[in-house]
Amino acid sequence: HLAAAVPSNDQILLLGPPYKVPKDNTLQSLEILSSLRLGDKEDEESMNNGGGGGRNSQESSNDASSQQPQTTQPQQRRILSTTERSGARRLFLFSKQALSENAPDPPPCILGPMDVMLPSEPPGSSPLNMTQSAVASQPLHQALAAYERQFMLYLCQGRVLADAADLRLQACKQCVQEQAVMARALRAAVSNLSDHFNGAARTRSEFTSLFQTKTSSHAMILQRFESTLASLGSIPLHPSLVAIARGSGRIMESLLDTVPVERERAWAQQCQTSHERLLTLFAELDTAFGNLGTPASREEETRQDLVAEDGIQQLSEEVQGDVQGIRDRQAQRLQRLTADHGKVLKIIMDAINAEVEEGKEDEVQKAFTPLRQISNDAKDIVPDMVTDDKLMKELMKKVADSKTEAMKRMKVRLREVSVAQSSIQRVLSSVGVLKAALTQQCDNMVHLEHVAELATSYRDFLSELRRRRAYGQAVTSNSAAMMERLAVMRSDEVKAREKFLRGPGRHLMPPFFEIFVPTLATPPPLFTPQMPALAELDTIPDIGAEDIEDAVMHGATDVSSASSLTAESHQVHQEKISSSGATATEDALPSASADNQHDQLIVSAEENMGNDDVIMDPAAGTDEAERKTLAYENAILRQTLERLGGKAPRAYIEEARAKDAASDEVAALKKELELFKTRAKTAEGALVEAKKEDPKQSDKISHSSFEIGDVGLFMPTGRGSGGKRTYLAFHTNCPHRYLSTDNIKGSPDFVLGRIIYQEELIAGEIGTAANPYGLHVGTKFWVLTVEVLKS
Repeated sequence: HLAAAVPSNDQILLLGPPYKVPKDNTLQSLEILSSLRLGDKEDEESMNNGGGGGRNSQESSNDASSQQPQTTQPQQRRILSTTERSGARRLFLFSKQALSENAPDPPPCILGPMDVMLPSEPPGSSPLNMTQSAVASQPLHQALAAYERQFMLYLCQGRVLADAADLRLQACKQCVQEQAVMARALRAAVSNLSDHFNGAARTRSEFTSLFQTKTSSHAMILQRFESTLASLGSIPLHPSLVAIARGSGRIMESLLDTVPVERERAWAQQCQTSHERLLTLFAELDTAFGNLGTPASREEETRQDLVAEDGIQQLSEEVQGDVQGIRDRQAQRLQRLTADHGKVLKIIMDAINAEVEEGKEDEVQKAFTPLRQISNDAKDIVPDMVTDDKLMKELMKKVADSKTEAMKRMKVRLREVSVAQSSIQRVLSSVGVLKAALTQQCDNMVHLEHVAELATSYRDFLSELRRRRAYGQAVTSNSAAMMERLAVMRSDEVKAREKFLRGPGRHLMPPFFEIFVPTLATPPPLFTPQMPALAELDTIPDIGAEDIEDAVMHGATDVSSASSLTAESHQVHQEKISSSGATATEDALPSASADNQHDQLIVSAEENMGNDDVIMDPAAGTDEAERKTLAYENAILRQTLERLGGKAPRAYIEEARAKDAASDEVAALKKELELFKTRAKTAEGALVEAKKEDPKQSDKISHSSFEIGDVGLFMPTGRGSGGKRTYLAFHTNCPHRYLSTDNIKGSPDFVLGRIIYQEELIAGEIGTAANPYGLHVGTKFWVLTVEVLKS
């Protein structure tokens, strides 16, 4: 019914916790519907926990209490004390029109009934039936009828007041429950606003980091733009590049000549203007973020919300206590008036019946005594009910006024929440606009980044040219060497086939040549591949090797030495093979002398080959190909080092020489380490001796923790500020335990002692008494006083 009262276009739904605007399919989920029912159940229990029912339930409870001993009432539950542990959810509906700036103030809350009209005459006729009879004409009987009418009037007035009490109690309960719903709705709106604040804070942090990173690099480029141009003017182009430019009819002598200076300066001015505009927009955006507030700035609003909720809780307790108590008293008084009227009616009827039926005239006279007593006892009941009714009316007005104030405050707070969320959305949209402007500025700064990185790119350009020329030369050399090796292989193959055909092959039958292997007597095919010309080498200027050539030569010296070793081993291997081949030839001479002239031709062919086992000799161009390949690989390594921020090979050589100069210091440190190891072994031996001398006092050496009573081993670490030796405890992950040398005599190589006192300190400035061990400022260290066991 609430959703029908608010147009769909004006509806704002919040589902939670956590409170967010739900989707349509979310509200149709069985899980969501179940959690909503659980939330409604919790709200009903919180409202009905302390409240009583109507007069009927009160009367039945009074009857039960008269028969059973009274038990302690359970403690009332706070009306707004529900938590998120149960998994219950709630759905709140807000109206956009009610949140607008021109929304009217909520109407004042008026609870009813405010005024009660008490009857002045008893309704109906008397049940005594004394209308026109002779008995009714008697004065005593008329007095009895007056008593009955009086008590009937009391009963009617009490019933009106009791009914009004029931209605007012229910109205107060309903009003308090509505205020509790408003408080929960405000909680949901504030929770949703807090989520928006947190999202805006994250967006601010992320974008600020991105913006500062980008703009700082842009500012550096813009500030150094003129100095960058000046530095480019001081970098000369390579002579070969200058010659190429002159051949094209242009004059370019420095790196600056390759830059369109005026156009880049105009572009830099535009980028500077847009950069300053971006900084201004970011300052405005940062101010807008600051105006959104912080959790600390919203503490006062949160405190006021809590005070309002406490007021609702107090009002609920007042309704469950004072208003409920008044209603209960009114119900008890009504019960008494009802009972008194029944007693009066019974006394009157008994007296009249006794007079009429038995003739006892004095019974009517006697009836006045109890009637007078009952009348005196009941005369204050109705006035008391009227007094309580006025008090209940005041309490009901207080509850109504509280709701009126709550509605006004709810309107103001929801308007504040709405304005804050609108501000957040505007700021976030500004972030999107500024982010797009920053992206465009980054694209614009790319042109200036080209100028700023031109010097580095030029260096890499030269390295690239050298690498490409090295590649082309390496490919050409390796292909030439390969062709030469193939020619040598074919020459050796021709000799080997000739040897076979003049030797064992001449005994083969014609089918072997005609059927089985038709190509058995043919020479190997002539392999003359044509390598495509490297036209790229003609377009790459020869800029020389410069320091790369020196590095290559240094590397080539090492490589050539290694290659010479390989060549020597290869030469020895060749000599061994040649000697073995010669021996075999000498052994074969007697048999060869008995052969005919054809065998002598084969022998001469073998002699020309030199060695049967070596088919192919190394090609003459192999060394040149290897040298070119090494130069190409060296160029690749150098280019990679420069791209990674490395130094030239010569710088590494100088650093290596500097490291060699520090080898003496390393050797000294190694000697000192060996000395400390010897001292540690000596200390361990002393510990063993100490245990033998006094087994009771000898404990294991503490190294992972140091407490009073533990035994520690302290080794010298150098000289302190006063020239005296300092000792550090042997430890495992317990650093900075130093020995107090006040009671240490001399300068022993080690100290084994039991800790009797330790003082925790913090290192001060280096070189002062607050930092005697030269630690970093602020480092925590301990000074231990020991009972020396061995030193």
